[in-house]
Amino acid sequence: MQLAQINKEFVETCLRSFRHAAKPNLKIPDLCLLERQGDDSPEARLLYLQDLLDQLVTDAYRELRQAELLSTHTPTNHPEIHEAIHEDFLCNNNDLESWSALYYRYLSIIPLSVEELSATANVVPQQFRRRINQGLTCLAQKLRRLEMQAQNTKNPAGQSLPLPDFAQLVGAGPYFERLASLFNNENGPQLVSLEGMGGIGKTALARAFVALPETMSHWKNILWVSARQYFLAENGHMTAMAEPASTLDDVTARLAELLDMGHMASKPVPERLEAIQAALSIDAYLIVVDNLETMDEYMQLIPALAKCAGKSRFLITSRQTLRQFAYVQTVPLFELNFQSACELVRSESIRRGRTAPLPEADCEELYQLVGGIPLAIKLVAAQLHLRPLKSILEGFRKAKGNMDDLYRYLYWQTWQLLSHSARQLLLSFLPSDPEGEDLTFMQVMSGQSEEAFYHALQELDQFSLLEITGDVQTPLYRLHRLTVTFLQTDILSSWSESS
Repeated sequence: MQLAQINKEFVETCLRSFRHAAKPNLKIPDLCLLERQGDDSPEARLLYLQDLLDQLVTDAYRELRQAELLSTHTPTNHPEIHEAIHEDFLCNNNDLESWSALYYRYLSIIPLSVEELSATANVVPQQFRRRINQGLTCLAQKLRRLEMQAQNTKNPAGQSLPLPDFAQLVGAGPYFERLASLFNNENGPQLVSLEGMGGIGKTALARAFVALPETMSHWKNILWVSARQYFLAENGHMTAMAEPASTLDDVTARLAELLDMGHMASKPVPERLEAIQAALSIDAYLIVVDNLETMDEYMQLIPALAKCAGKSRFLITSRQTLRQFAYVQTVPLFELNFQSACELVRSESIRRGRTAPLPEADCEELYQLVGGIPLAIKLVAAQLHLRPLKSILEGFRKAKGNMDDLYRYLYWQTWQLLSHSARQLLLSFLPSDPEGEDLTFMQVMSGQSEEAFYHALQELDQFSLLEITGDVQTPLYRLHRLTVTFLQTDILSSWSESS
């Protein structure tokens, strides 16, 4: 089962069916976290899913009540249930209200209708249903995280994959099918390129595809390499690598390390490529080379990768098209359509705690101005809870029509909303490793106290300015390429004068 299928609708169907002691009207979930020793029948997996959902909801609800200094006793009769719900909705805690609504709607030993529950909570039924939906969304997110951890445990193939930077990947289905058809075909191309403009979602799509259970099970291992593109010069400007061979050097050194051939990283590039070719000819790997951007990079790197592919395959993400190479299969990415863009706005708004839906007319107006670029939509969603939509739209209308100006406007508005410490932290990421840095290093680089550092880090994450790589145990943090460009062209030159 794909992670994207673990959504609000899925968990709601399960909870409703379990409530009525019926089998869910869906295929038995093929989840790694449901696999157990002994009885692995569909019935056993379904029972374990029911127990798991019950436990997740109950634990979350009790933890939130405990945090509000409320009793964690399980209500067993009408008076106790009414008292607990009344207490929950007096705390002015949206998270507690959401888990409370979910718990008493689906898990309470005494079934109650939404009308009865909303009356007890002293809210209108529409608001109570919104709390249920918010709880379902949070439950789906918890289940996705558990499934991802189970997949990583079962499939060490994904040990080098970066953490996903999305809660829900919208419009990915057709691309998954296309990539699966290419990589599952024994006679398929050895190099496949995901291509599109900056912010279109190439990295997110590649990350989601290689994390699919059916993808992981097909390969001995999946390796992930971020191509080095720029270095920070002493004059404070981001400068392209002068020698294209340096990029080939970086990528092959990283590949050697991932292939447990760290001793080859210091060898000359031709010798290193020969060793990589030997390794890839013995076992089948799926290798992602992410953020391949400049002409100099891919003109030398692509032929080198093709020569050493062996039994392995490469998935490349790039703003530049690779169609001039006959042995590369290109898969262009396009902007989201209107419905998918609206779905992404809703998903990002809910994830950030904004439960009121954006009216369709406003979505349409926003879509006409911003288009279907996922990064732009995420930046807009990050501002919706702080600034009126009318203000955001007026700013877009003043921006010029080309996408570079639009991104500059979006980033500038976000920059204005950041605190001084968050701005300092953002700039301190510039000299960091393009593969990402750990939090200890970033705190030292920022020069901030621990409290100020984590508050600033939370701000950057809130505005979708960070990307997370590494693994669950050792996450690494870096900036999106477009964020770096904005800082270099619009901010860095004036920062020293104003700070």
